[in-house]
Amino acid sequence: MENSIADTDRENVWQVMSEFFVDNEIDYDYWAEKIAQFPIEELKDIFFREVAPVCGPNVLTPVPPAWLTFDTEWVVDEIKRNLSKRESSLIYRARYDANVICYRIRCREFWSDVEDAIIRIRAKRHIAEKPTQP
Repeated sequence: MENSIADTDRENVWQVMSEFFVDNEIDYDYWAEKIAQFPIEELKDIFFREVAPVCGPNVLTPVPPAWLTFDTEWVVDEIKRNLSKRESSLIYRARYDANVICYRIRCREFWSDVEDAIIRIRAKRHIAEKPTQP
């Protein structure tokens, strides 16, 4: 899939999506509002292939280290490092792709909540953009 999200926007998407992996009450609609303009299939790919390998371990451990928020610079740096390693090493890529499969299974409910929120936000925007009838 060709990336339609610009690099600067992509980093913002990473930062927003990291919030879905904190060990705290998540306002899905609030965060989804910030990324709802992007193609949902690309967001799903970013969620599982880029953000989950970095932030996913937080919600899959008994005592998560990040319960309020992630450091945004750390998230961006770690994702870039992972993507760079994936591109430079065939062995790392195979291990990385196997990890992504695990995250697709273990974090599918998180994605479902994110996708539902994006759909709600898009529906609200569509209704709000319709002209009012006299």
